[in-house]
Amino acid sequence: MLHSRLAVLALGTTVMLTGCFTTSADYQRDAEKYIDSDVADVVGAEFVSVACEEPRTQDVGEHFLCTAVDRDGGEWEFDVEITAKNEFTVNESRKPARG
Repeated sequence: MLHSRLAVLALGTTVMLTGCFTTSADYQRDAEKYIDSDVADVVGAEFVSVACEEPRTQDVGEHFLCTAVDRDGGEWEFDVEITAKNEFTVNESRKPARG
């Protein structure tokens, strides 16, 4: 339980990106990269695939969904919110149930 709480707190931080986002696809690609590297480290998983929806807009407050599959076949879901220009927050919304 503590591990889950730690992951949510760590993932709830804002990611400030240095590049200039000119399209919604920029948010999509950067969120995929961030989840595949930094988030994977925080939650202690090795993701074999990460896919994010392209946000409909680049507006602050826009949410989009990302999914990841770990090497054990477990499916993770992440809610991503655009929090400012060139910034987003990733929150773990579902992790795989382990038996």
